[in-house]
Amino acid sequence: MTGIYRWAVAHRAQVGAIAFWLILFVVARQYMVQNDLTFEDGIRQLRDVLVATWYGPLIYLTVYMLRPLIFFPASLLTVLAGNIYGLALGFVYGLIAGSLSAVVPYAAGRWFAPDSAQPIAEDDRLSPLRRFSGLMRRNPFQSTLTMRLLYMPYDAVSFFAGVLRIAFLPFITATAVGNIAGTFAFVGIGASIEGDITQGDISLNPAVFAFSLFIFIVSIGISRYLNARKAQDLMGVDQHDGQTV
Repeated sequence: MTGIYRWAVAHRAQVGAIAFWLILFVVARQYMVQNDLTFEDGIRQLRDVLVATWYGPLIYLTVYMLRPLIFFPASLLTVLAGNIYGLALGFVYGLIAGSLSAVVPYAAGRWFAPDSAQPIAEDDRLSPLRRFSGLMRRNPFQSTLTMRLLYMPYDAVSFFAGVLRIAFLPFITATAVGNIAGTFAFVGIGASIEGDITQGDISLNPAVFAFSLFIFIVSIGISRYLNARKAQDLMGVDQHDGQTV
């Protein structure tokens, strides 16, 4: 019993996420049984709530914000926004929700950060992590935007920014700007799927899908280019360190 408890404490995030999904499944199952609904009927009702009520977008935003805690894929939620709300509103809701979801790991990082950040010494022989930390503190907007465009682990970047106590305004602004291309691409993919998915009666809008795919490929190309530039810069720094030692 003690071993199980220790394992649960060590993996409390995963345990919490599993508990959330189990509770949600039980509640949804009980609701469908009491109202004599099929799975397709339940999905249809949920879609109606998200689209036809004033609080539907708020539910979507809340679920997206909780995504880091419940381990739900951000890409799937973004595609869902396009399929439910269409290209224009889906992009607006997806961009807002995706940006706000970065607040949760950012706040967690600030919570676990030391009371006062240690200054970064100006020494070329510092480790790459220390140099990068100093860069983030000196240029929070540029460094955060670069990491978003590089498609680095989303929640890890947010948590790291919180640990370093990066100012919130440049962090969230850079996050929103860096999310634009990816959000548009995934929302466009969702918007290109037309028809009733629950009935299997779906079709693909080729123009919207092709344009969304083009945006996605361009964003990946930019990411690879920036990654190559970053590698060259690091090699240049290492060579400079070797010459000055």
